[in-house]
Amino acid sequence: MNTATASDFNYESFDRQMAEFLSMSYLLVGEWDDCTREEMMFDLNSLCVKGSRLCYLIDIDLGLQKEDLTQSRREMNQNYYLELNEVIKHVSELMYRAIEEMRQKKGLHRPGAKELQMDFGMLMPKLEEWMLPDKEGNDASLETFKVLPLLFKEVEKSLDVIESPQEPWEMSLLNLFKYFASLCLLLFHFQSLSQMTDEEVNNEEAGRMLTGQVLAYLETDKGKEDLRNFIAVLKYEHDGRMPDFDDLSMERRRLIKEVPRAFQTCFMEHINDISELAMSIVTIRPLPNDEDIEALLSAISKYQWLSEQMYEYSHPESIEPELYNKVFYTSINGKPIDFKYLRRKIEKMLNLINKKNHWFCIYSVLKYNHYIKDPVATHFAEQMQHRDWFPNLPASLQFSGETLTEYNGYLNENTFPTWNRERYDSFRLLNRKKKWSPDLWSKFQRLCYDLDEVFKVTI
Repeated sequence: MNTATASDFNYESFDRQMAEFLSMSYLLVGEWDDCTREEMMFDLNSLCVKGSRLCYLIDIDLGLQKEDLTQSRREMNQNYYLELNEVIKHVSELMYRAIEEMRQKKGLHRPGAKELQMDFGMLMPKLEEWMLPDKEGNDASLETFKVLPLLFKEVEKSLDVIESPQEPWEMSLLNLFKYFASLCLLLFHFQSLSQMTDEEVNNEEAGRMLTGQVLAYLETDKGKEDLRNFIAVLKYEHDGRMPDFDDLSMERRRLIKEVPRAFQTCFMEHINDISELAMSIVTIRPLPNDEDIEALLSAISKYQWLSEQMYEYSHPESIEPELYNKVFYTSINGKPIDFKYLRRKIEKMLNLINKKNHWFCIYSVLKYNHYIKDPVATHFAEQMQHRDWFPNLPASLQFSGETLTEYNGYLNENTFPTWNRERYDSFRLLNRKKKWSPDLWSKFQRLCYDLDEVFKVTI
């Protein structure tokens, strides 16, 4: 299970690991015929470890890039895709040679015409579509892909415990298969990202992404300290009291001085409409640097905090005692959340589910719409079954944190519109999760779309 989190992830480390993985791959391909058996085993084992680590991180990468309004990784995605595609073409030839060696050592027969109809798509769907060379006459690579599922089964049959091979050549072959699988997953990941970042972002999606970036900034140590200092200075300048409505309005106008020049015009024109603001940011070229983007997020977060205080001044009657809350944000885009209203909306969503694991879809929709502040699944389960929320759930709908975390690494709950069959099957099959049906991803995705429609309806 993927236990890494976005807070542990940074692109400097990720790019360094990718560079090492690709460099070692080129070295392995170039020195395959000259290295000793021991050197080959060591190199393949190292590549398996590095490849596995990267495959754990790509879900976080997907989630972050899905929320990246400026698409700052677009060029890097394309470069990785092209490099991996080139490496795989060479490694596929090594796979074919290793397969021939295994046949000779084990006396395995060459597959007949019927068996050749089996393709690698049985193990990882659409693999041929992703990476088979276009050039005619590349029979070696083609046959490698055709017989790979058969040989995986034959390797497993020849070993009592596949994780404990009996001979060095078996270990080398097994690691070569694992390394090849990592290459395939990484290639598909960067191909998907390249396609995603080439697509135009619509108004609603852009607003959701910018909201997500602002909330994510406020969850960082720097973001928390930034807002804390801003509030402290504000109170200090007003003799320790909270400014009144007019003073708050004046402070809000002054925020334009903190906005980088590249963003000032769109900030002044659209700050009260997060979707329009996001769409105007998308068009800015050249791409602003990370420091300017962070400064913009800081200014937006302060503007929204000030707007929230002004709202409370002008609507004192709307401030009611809140329900117990540990997992949700208290405001979004400067507007306080009415938790009683939120509870009624979740209650409407409950009418669409009939199994406890369907809570994963409710959780996914709430997270997609940026209501989840505390991502600990156990806390969400406890709050939903708290006496202030839904203490009388039928037995079939009572759930725990494990009900949600069971699907980590297979479905990215932040971005259910991007779930797809290939990614789901790749993780499911490689991790041998046999109890999950092939169409679970589509059932969950359809339910998420239905729940999202219910959630967005005004009640």
